[in-house]
Amino acid sequence: DLARRRVYCINKEGFLPAFKNAFFNIFTYKNCKKAFKASRLVPINTQVVLNRLNIQLQTLPPAPLLEIL
Repeated sequence: DLARRRVYCINKEGFLPAFKNAFFNIFTYKNCKKAFKASRLVPINTQVVLNRLNIQLQTLPPAPLLEIL
Protein backbone atom coordinates (compact mmCIF):
# COMPACT_ATOMS: atom_id res chain seq x y z
CA ASP A 1 0.00 0.00 0.00
CA LEU A 2 2.80 2.41 0.90
CA ALA A 3 4.86 1.48 -2.15
CA ARG A 4 1.87 2.14 -4.39
CA ARG A 5 1.73 5.64 -2.94
CA ARG A 6 5.50 5.92 -3.54
CA VAL A 7 6.29 6.05 0.18
CA TYR A 8 9.65 4.35 0.65
CA CYS A 9 10.63 5.79 4.03
CA ILE A 10 8.51 5.58 7.14
CA ASN A 11 8.89 7.11 10.60
CA LYS A 12 8.12 5.49 13.95
CA GLU A 13 4.68 7.03 14.21
CA GLY A 14 3.66 5.75 10.79
CA PHE A 15 5.12 2.27 11.21
CA LEU A 16 2.55 0.72 13.56
CA PRO A 17 -0.54 1.70 11.54
CA ALA A 18 1.16 0.56 8.33
CA PHE A 19 2.26 -2.71 9.95
CA LYS A 20 -1.22 -3.35 11.33
CA ASN A 21 -2.81 -2.86 7.91
CA ALA A 22 -0.25 -5.08 6.19
CA PHE A 23 -0.51 -7.78 8.87
CA PHE A 24 -4.27 -8.07 8.71
CA ASN A 25 -4.26 -7.99 4.90
CA ILE A 26 -1.73 -10.82 4.69
CA PHE A 27 -2.59 -13.04 7.65
CA THR A 28 -6.17 -13.86 6.81
CA TYR A 29 -7.76 -17.13 7.86
CA LYS A 30 -7.81 -18.29 4.26
CA ASN A 31 -4.11 -17.55 3.68
CA CYS A 32 -3.03 -19.21 6.93
CA LYS A 33 -5.09 -22.30 6.20
CA LYS A 34 -3.54 -22.61 2.73
CA ALA A 35 -0.03 -22.18 4.13
CA PHE A 36 -0.47 -24.91 6.75
CA LYS A 37 -2.02 -27.23 4.20
CA ALA A 38 0.80 -26.61 1.72
CA SER A 39 3.51 -27.20 4.33
CA ARG A 40 1.78 -30.34 5.61
CA LEU A 41 3.03 -29.44 9.11
CA VAL A 42 -0.27 -29.14 10.90
CA PRO A 43 -3.41 -30.82 9.65
CA ILE A 44 -6.34 -28.42 9.56
CA ASN A 45 -9.14 -30.97 9.28
CA THR A 46 -9.47 -33.34 12.23
CA GLN A 47 -11.29 -35.89 10.10
CA VAL A 48 -8.24 -36.10 7.81
CA VAL A 49 -6.08 -36.84 10.86
CA LEU A 50 -8.40 -39.58 12.06
CA ASN A 51 -8.59 -41.12 8.60
CA ARG A 52 -4.80 -41.28 8.33
CA LEU A 53 -4.30 -43.00 11.66
CA ASN A 54 -3.77 -46.73 11.39
CA ILE A 55 -5.53 -47.83 14.53
CA GLN A 56 -5.68 -51.51 15.36
CA LEU A 57 -7.56 -52.32 18.50
CA GLN A 58 -6.17 -55.16 20.57
CA THR A 59 -7.11 -56.60 23.89
CA LEU A 60 -4.36 -57.08 26.41
CA PRO A 61 -3.58 -60.62 27.53
CA PRO A 62 -4.70 -61.37 31.06
CA ALA A 63 -2.21 -60.47 33.75
CA PRO A 64 -0.32 -63.45 35.19
CA LEU A 65 -1.52 -64.57 38.60
CA LEU A 66 0.94 -64.16 41.43
CA GLU A 67 1.42 -67.16 43.66
CA ILE A 68 1.04 -66.44 47.34
CA LEU A 69 3.31 -68.53 49.56
